[in-house]
Amino acid sequence: MKLNISSKLTAVVLALCIPIVILLYLLVYEKNIAIDFGQKEIKGNDYLIPMRKALQHLPEHKVLSYRKKTTGSVSTSTLANLEASLDQDIKEIEAVDKRHGSGFKQMSKKLNEFKTGWANLKSKVDMLSVSQSEERHTKLIAGLRDLIVYTGNDSNLILDPDLDTFYLMDVTLIKIPTKVDYLYQLQALAEKIAIKKGITADEKTQLVVLSGLITSTLNDLVADHETAYQNTADKNLKNELTENVNATQNSTKNFLGFINNSMLNTGKIEVPYLQVSDLASKAVEASLDNWDSTLKSENRLIQSRVDKLNNSKVSTITWVLIMTLALLALGAYLVSIIVKNIQKLDDAAKKVEAGELGVQVDVKTGDELESLGNSFNAMVTNIKDLIIDSEASREDAVSNSINLESLVKETSTSVTQIKQNSEVVSDNARIVAEAASLSVDISSDGEKAVTDSIEGVEQIKTQIEQVATKILELSSQTQAIGKIISTVDDIAKQSRFLAFNASIEASKAGEFGKGFAIVANEIKNLSEESKEATKRISEILNEIQELTNTSVMLTEDATKLADIGVNLSKIAGDTILKLVDSIQNSSDAAYQISSSTIEQKTSLEQLEESMRRISFVSKN
Repeated sequence: MKLNISSKLTAVVLALCIPIVILLYLLVYEKNIAIDFGQKEIKGNDYLIPMRKALQHLPEHKVLSYRKKTTGSVSTSTLANLEASLDQDIKEIEAVDKRHGSGFKQMSKKLNEFKTGWANLKSKVDMLSVSQSEERHTKLIAGLRDLIVYTGNDSNLILDPDLDTFYLMDVTLIKIPTKVDYLYQLQALAEKIAIKKGITADEKTQLVVLSGLITSTLNDLVADHETAYQNTADKNLKNELTENVNATQNSTKNFLGFINNSMLNTGKIEVPYLQVSDLASKAVEASLDNWDSTLKSENRLIQSRVDKLNNSKVSTITWVLIMTLALLALGAYLVSIIVKNIQKLDDAAKKVEAGELGVQVDVKTGDELESLGNSFNAMVTNIKDLIIDSEASREDAVSNSINLESLVKETSTSVTQIKQNSEVVSDNARIVAEAASLSVDISSDGEKAVTDSIEGVEQIKTQIEQVATKILELSSQTQAIGKIISTVDDIAKQSRFLAFNASIEASKAGEFGKGFAIVANEIKNLSEESKEATKRISEILNEIQELTNTSVMLTEDATKLADIGVNLSKIAGDTILKLVDSIQNSSDAAYQISSSTIEQKTSLEQLEESMRRISFVSKN
């Protein structure tokens, strides 16, 4: 699938947003985990509210059952009212479990076990002995405490991440339930001692142990509160809890002090059990009030943390969305700038391709696109300059070709003239040869023949000198042609160099320089052909110069022979006896001249043909 540049850049921008979306998902997911964690803690505290009531009513039922069995001072209606309250506590726990039970896998099972145990105890409490009743109550109270601990474990309260709420959780789940249980155990034991007005060593030991356990638990409870105060940013927490903590300390110390003074450090037990019950109830009530205030503060801190997490999640989503939208807007802006400038370059390139070389691109982005635009403008300018230079070079080449054609024509004319003169020389040489033969045959006409020979030799000498002059002129013309050919060769070399540079510039231009590269290649080919033609002409001119030199030498020899012939003819006038030999020498020289002129004529014909070829090449 083909995409334009804007689609590709848009896809890149959208792809860059994917990590942001993933990061947003992970951040929100992490915050949701923390929020769910805190909300489940709040649900766990919802269970603790009715469990706190059951933790008060069940031990109280144990004490009243014992009191009814031993003193008969507790009415059946009082015990029935307490049992109804405990039934209501269980219903409230079940109502909470209906709301939150899906998050607490074993809660329903454990709650049913506790409910069944309570139903059995309630139905049989009147039939049980004192020890059996105490044993059943103690076991059921332990089950209730286990249910409280399970609530803490399964609701994340045990794993609370903040130190303040963690130590407050330790107070509500462990310390206060343990302390209340110990207080009721101490109350039951103290009332038993008060009722029978005596104490055994074992009972005294139990009193000491329970007092120590209560004191230790109280100290741990106070320490947990102090640790929570030190590790919280909430300035109201200490003010909210200090009063109840002090109240539970004072009430518990009063109860323990009473036990110590009236039962452990005296030899006679004379305290009414109702006074024991009153002090114990105050200690238990203060502890449970501390439970309520601590649970309320713990709930508030957890809810505050959940609210902060929710606000943080909303803030995170908002800021990430803002950043994403800003990134998309910035990406769209940058994409539009890039696409706009690339479109400018594309339009300009199409204009250059169509032959419009005056186009320029205005890109002001301060980046690589601006550099590319400047390079494009420089490339177009260079192509334009190269085409202008190429046109000038082509015009120079045409001009030089015309000049070469003119020179070739002049050379051809000169060659034609030389050829005509050589034909005259050849005819004259033939005439001389015939005259010499005739002189040999008619030696009787010696004087007249000598005279004719002198005249003929003089004419030969004159014509040979004329031939020598023309040949020298031909040599001079061939040298001039050689210089012209050298000039043409230099022009061809320059044209080839220009064509090579033009090819380089065209290759830099890429697709936009292909058209000019073809022109540059044609110029290069023309320069190569011109170079080859000039090389061939140079070779031909060298041959012409060699033949010309040979002709000059032969004409010089002919001139000398003509001089000898003149001298011999003069001598023949003095002595006719030497006429035959002189005429024979003249005949031999004439034959040599004839042969030379024939060869010269052939060479001149070849030169004329070469000039025609040069003229043809220069025209084409």
